[in-house]
Amino acid sequence: MAIVNVRIPDDLKTRMSNLPELNWSEIVREAIESRISSERRRGRDREKIRGALKAQDRIAETLARRYSRSWKGTEVIRYWRERRYSSSTRR
Repeated sequence: MAIVNVRIPDDLKTRMSNLPELNWSEIVREAIESRISSERRRGRDREKIRGALKAQDRIAETLARRYSRSWKGTEVIRYWRERRYSSSTRR
């Protein structure tokens, strides 16, 4: 098993000494394992986000080709929001 040295502030060491019943090595091991798992999940999430952005770009390109280069997604969103929430279209 490897040994790792960690520097901590003196006041933290004093507070740790006040809790001698705790296995600080185990607590540190668990914290490191938890952080590694969290970082791995974040990495997978980043890959999913990149994939979603690529898909979004492909869709936008397809729409731009189909409906001319002047097509703007924001204009479509605005159109449908106004149509949905405008008092003149409510019945």
